[in-house]
This record gives sequence, C-alpha cells and structure tokens, in this order.
Amino acid sequence: MRFLPHLTKLTAPARRHHHITDNGPGPNATGHICPRVRLALYDGTERDYLLDVPSTCPHPQGPHARYEPRVHLAYVLARQGHGAHWLARFTDLPLPAAERITEAITLAVHA
Repeated sequence: MRFLPHLTKLTAPARRHHHITDNGPGPNATGHICPRVRLALYDGTERDYLLDVPSTCPHPQGPHARYEPRVHLAYVLARQGHGAHWLARFTDLPLPAAERITEAITLAVHA
C-alpha cells in the first residue's frame, strides 16, 4: 500500500504526552501496562502488539511488546467504527488480526 506510511504519520501524535492511564507524577508510572493485543500476523507466531504509539506510552518496550504501524492504524480506525473486513483490506492485515483488534475495542468500551 503506497499511502500507508503517510497515513501512519497522520495518526501519530504531533508531540509527546503522557499516556491516558498514567497516574504517576512523571512518564514512568509504576505497574502500568500499555494497551496491547495478542496477534499472529504473517509468520503465524502470536505476539503482543502495542495498540498505542510508543511515544504516548511510558513503558512501550515492556516484555515482548512490539509496535507495528498497521496494527496501530487498524486500532485507530476501529475506534472510529470501521469493521474487521474493511480494516483487513485497508491495512493489509490478516482478517483474524483485524477481528481481534475490533474485539479489543469492544472490550475496552465496555470495561
């Protein structure tokens, strides 16, 4: 997808700010776990992927957390109401991964 690098730049925050769940006095809150989802992308191995941009999370490099711009883009678009099938086509993610991302949005809204 030619436009994907440009779209991920548009969804990234312009400046660094603290994560919404950061209750500590600084950017290093204790006990914080950045929003993530367990996905199997193209190699078939399940891994934890960050849903937020690493710059907004106090501990983005937590244990085994990866950042994939397409996962973040799908997360942002799912929060805007796009369905899993559309997300899979638009972001070039496997359909099961897109479905998990939309499920994560649903669980976060009802939590």
